[in-house]
Formats: sequence, structure tokens, C-alpha cells
Amino acid sequence: MWALIGRNVTVDDMSIIVADPAEAIEAYLTSDDDTYAPGGLRVTDDDGVIDPGCCVGLDEWRDWLGVVGGQVIYLGHDPDVLLEPRGPVLRLWQDKDQLLPGKLPGPSERYIDIPRDALLHLLQGVHQDLAGFLVALREWAQNIVPGLADQLVLAVDRRLQISAPLDA
Repeated sequence: MWALIGRNVTVDDMSIIVADPAEAIEAYLTSDDDTYAPGGLRVTDDDGVIDPGCCVGLDEWRDWLGVVGGQVIYLGHDPDVLLEPRGPVLRLWQDKDQLLPGKLPGPSERYIDIPRDALLHLLQGVHQDLAGFLVALREWAQNIVPGLADQLVLAVDRRLQISAPLDA
């Protein structure tokens, strides 16, 4: 929740300007700030982790659906991430900014292969996890701000596009 609310309850030096979680929730709900939700999707396998770039948000998780259809998506920088189509797999490279211009990463660079035909299933798992987050959020918010819990869940759902059907 802090990733969503933090920008609305801090000043430039990241000093918190609210007194408690209830006030933070109220500030979030009354703001018109539609900035991204920092985080993005982290991709893991048995051998490693590829973190999202710094300027890709969790609110952009549905962009990965375009990859199923062959689209190129922006995955941020610092750490730079490159998604390279390789036939039946999508190779996700970390730190591509360390390469010379015009060069592709070599086999010794860190990467994770995602089977192309498994991507939709993986995104369905993300969808399910985010739906579970909304359930937990509602329970948490009912303890903090019972009168605003449903409004908060609707706002977060709208921001992260969780409840909408997952169409590829």
C-alpha cells in the first residue's frame, strides 16, 4: 500500500506529512494524483531474479499481455531490462545498459527464459495474486477506516486494473 499511498502523504524529502494510516488513506482517496505504482513484476526462476526497472509500475502489469501477441513493452531502466523474443521463449535480460550501443547481451549475461506459451498462465497467476491482495486490503482497511474500506479497495482496483477480465 505504501507504494500507492506514499507519494500522496510525503513531501519532496520523503518526510511523512500525515499523522496515521487513516489520514494517509484519506489523503490517497482525495488526491487526483494518478502516478504510477512503483514496483512492476519481478520474474524469477530456479537460477535467478530479474527485477523490474525503476520507472515501471505495478499498474502496468497488464502490458505483459501485449507480449503474448508479439508486442514490445517498456520494462524500465536502472536496472535496464530487455525482453527479447527467441521463437518459443521470451528471454528477459537484466542490466542491458552495461552493453555497448547496438550490442545484444551475450550468453554470460544474466537472463531468464519464459516459455512463450506459459506467459498467459503466469499472468493469470499475477491476476489471482492481485485479487487476493484486494481481499486482504479490504480486511486491513476495515480495521483502520471502516467507512472508507470499500472506497479504498475500489480505488486500488481501478488503479491497478485488477478485477477487469484478463484478455490476451
